[in-house]
Amino acid sequence: MRQSRSLTPPQFVLGEDYDRRTDIHARFGGSAQSGISTSGSFPAIFLFTGETGDQYGYRDGFTPGGTFLYTGEGQVGDMQFNRGNKAINEHAVNGKSLYLFEALRNPRKQRYLGEFSLIRAHTDRTGPDRNGALRKLIIFELQPGASTLEASNLPLPADVPPSSLEEARERAIAAYKAQSSREARPTIQNLYQRSEAIRSYVLQRANGNCEHCSRPAPFSRVDGSPYLEVHHVHRLSDGGIDHPKNTAALCPSCHREVHFGREGGVINNRLIASLALKERA
Repeated sequence: MRQSRSLTPPQFVLGEDYDRRTDIHARFGGSAQSGISTSGSFPAIFLFTGETGDQYGYRDGFTPGGTFLYTGEGQVGDMQFNRGNKAINEHAVNGKSLYLFEALRNPRKQRYLGEFSLIRAHTDRTGPDRNGALRKLIIFELQPGASTLEASNLPLPADVPPSSLEEARERAIAAYKAQSSREARPTIQNLYQRSEAIRSYVLQRANGNCEHCSRPAPFSRVDGSPYLEVHHVHRLSDGGIDHPKNTAALCPSCHREVHFGREGGVINNRLIASLALKERA
């Protein structure tokens, strides 16, 4: 019996094993043959790593600093920034999450390594292609999604406010991309600035209303802005990324319920689905 597509965006458990065809592609779409597989239903890109690259002179894996080196696709000739490589390189601006899996000895089983974000793409590496000819490689350096700060609920910074919701979103995405591409490990100040840019956009997107119950904010801040709290639907500590598609503005009551209430998981899943639609572009 064919498994029906999921209506809920991908949620995987770190370290758990999944059947690639039934647990990943049958539920969320994407090609079962590609090492880089983009879902057509959700803002998700599935990355699969294993030992097959050894024959071409490269091996994916974690660095001593905790980042992950992932080799792009393309078996013959120089690797190019197209198809899957282009999808990884532009995942931040397109609001797509990178879900990384490692192949096990069972050919259908994949172990979930977590959600990652791109730091930089290295283009100065070389290695043999399928025919043995030396060619240029694209090596993506990825960082675990947890390497960021939870957005605070402090007053918004005194800065020139964006003139529109679209400009606020552009600032949030630009802040995410800038931080993800820094050569050095992110600093507390940089992470705070990114979180604030994203929080500013999310609060403007909510337009004063809770993004779960749709009720107006219960009161105003000292500066007159509606009081709503920022919530990450995939916790940053569990590998979620600080990105608009992962962030909702909630009234204090809904925020507490999603964390401590009996129906918290149900509410969070609704938010995930709702954000996937709002941030589809």
